[in-house]
Amino acid sequence: MAARRPAAVRDADRSGYAVPVVVVEALRDRAPNLVGMKVSDAPFERAEPYLATGLDVFIGAESVVRQGLENGAAGAVSGVAAAFPEAVSALVRDPTAERAALVESLRLTLSEHSFQASVKAALGFRGVAVRPDVRAPLRPLPAGATERLRTELERLIGADTLARPIRA
Repeated sequence: MAARRPAAVRDADRSGYAVPVVVVEALRDRAPNLVGMKVSDAPFERAEPYLATGLDVFIGAESVVRQGLENGAAGAVSGVAAAFPEAVSALVRDPTAERAALVESLRLTLSEHSFQASVKAALGFRGVAVRPDVRAPLRPLPAGATERLRTELERLIGADTLARPIRA
């Protein structure tokens, strides 16, 4: 079995490359309606230069949200928020170390297997009627993973919170 790679490495795999800051600045200068962007780079040192562009920057990597907010980011665009919006919004409103640790732990737990399949399972635990299937080439959760996911999420946020429906 291959060793688990850190979340920052997996996130970089999704986009393939970062848009250079100089390109963002050129676009900002040419397109006055460009007012913000999502930056999913991690560690923070890779996201930090985008904060100086004059654009509203929304942090996408959960491991960087707290530092980003402390350094001027406008907010977060988080995959974890799809299933746990209250945890991410609490972190954005008040970026404490404890809230950051919870959101990072939720990301790591949801990333143990296919993130999308794990989020769909978590939504199901929270009363959202979703089918467990995911589109190819994504993989569904392997046998037994759903209950392990439930157990780990209950450990992180409590069974009552996990069973609480998501409010719109």
